[in-house]
Amino acid sequence: MRPGVAALLRAFDDGRQRAEFYRMWRMGCDAGLTHGATLAQAGHFRGTTRALHRHFLKGFEKGRDVAGLVRSRPALFEPFEAALLTMAEESGTLERVLGDLAAFFERQNRMLAAVKKHVAYPLFVSLVFAWIAPLPLIFRGESRAYVAAVAVGMLGRFFNGGAIYAVSDQAYQSRPAFVRARFARTLALALGAGLPLPRALRLAAGASGEPALVKHIGRFDERTLGTQSLERSLANAPTMTPDFLGAVRVAEATGDMSTTLGRLAELYEDGFR
Repeated sequence: MRPGVAALLRAFDDGRQRAEFYRMWRMGCDAGLTHGATLAQAGHFRGTTRALHRHFLKGFEKGRDVAGLVRSRPALFEPFEAALLTMAEESGTLERVLGDLAAFFERQNRMLAAVKKHVAYPLFVSLVFAWIAPLPLIFRGESRAYVAAVAVGMLGRFFNGGAIYAVSDQAYQSRPAFVRARFARTLALALGAGLPLPRALRLAAGASGEPALVKHIGRFDERTLGTQSLERSLANAPTMTPDFLGAVRVAEATGDMSTTLGRLAELYEDGFR
């Protein structure tokens, strides 16, 4: 089933919603409130974030923990998001991870805002076409047929126009720079949260949205990913450029992988503002 325009716009909005959700949760932790008390005061979310909020709130009311709630509804989370939340509670770093997730989804929302502007053009063109294509009917004096044709065209584009958005969105997000930005940001976040390198690499590859990159990382077993250098793991990987690998080399030399990769991600993200 093709997505409608309204559904696509809601999907674009979810990053901002989720950033706000994690930011409010983090603020409650800072104030010393329980998770349930914090989430009970925040109920204005929409879309999947609304479902996420309700899931956590009901779970905390029953005395369940974060990790168990994440495992019970994996479809509500991005894979790296689920891994970070599970690991955070087990390691006692939940407050910091909530802040990191809020920042991550805020950056993602800014990047998707650029996508939204880019893919709006083909939809606008299709709407104009719906008015122009039936014009010969007017010239033949068939004004009622023209109005009917325009109405059908407009309705079709409203309910099925999401397909235009989806195709343009997929093409735009497949751009190598966009892939590298998401990969670097997710890898920095995962490593900064304390996940082991093999797990962080697989999560980052999945979050990049590039199947060829996922396949490349999948060629290595856990032991190889954990023992060989990150630069070697990414050598000849799709979308990886010499400057990206150079930054990885510097990160490994300094031992500050998270900070260096985070700055690298910022450079790529700046191109989508």
